[in-house]
Amino acid sequence: MAVISSTFGSVTLTDEDAKKFKRQVTYGKPKASAKESVTRGVKLAGDFRQGNRELTFKAPAKAR
Repeated sequence: MAVISSTFGSVTLTDEDAKKFKRQVTYGKPKASAKESVTRGVKLAGDFRQGNRELTFKAPAKAR
């Protein structure tokens, strides 16, 4: 598959690859692991929205 991208994030597919991609998006079936990931992500996002989870960020130690 030929994918052409630019520094600014634009992606261009060649004609046949664009048709193949469109068919895959329309008729493709997700893997079980992808479905599980979405389920976990939706639950996690709900927990954040309800305030049931917190994030803590730590700056990395300075390199020597």
